[in-house]
Amino acid sequence: MNATAHEPLSLTSEEREVLAELLELARVRLLVEIRHTDHRAFRDELRHRLTVVESLMEHCGPAASTGSV
Repeated sequence: MNATAHEPLSLTSEEREVLAELLELARVRLLVEIRHTDHRAFRDELRHRLTVVESLMEHCGPAASTGSV
């Protein structure tokens, strides 16, 4: 990937909507997995991943945080 951390991701509104839906699905799956995981280290990794997914959702704008899925 040639993009750097400083370049904004340019998405169409349709792409942004699809990304938001995918992120919401990932968030829901992570919440379920966190709830069912017995191993603390793995649960901590999942929680970190959840934080990253939620951060990405914030970058997608209000459509990503409505929970429309």
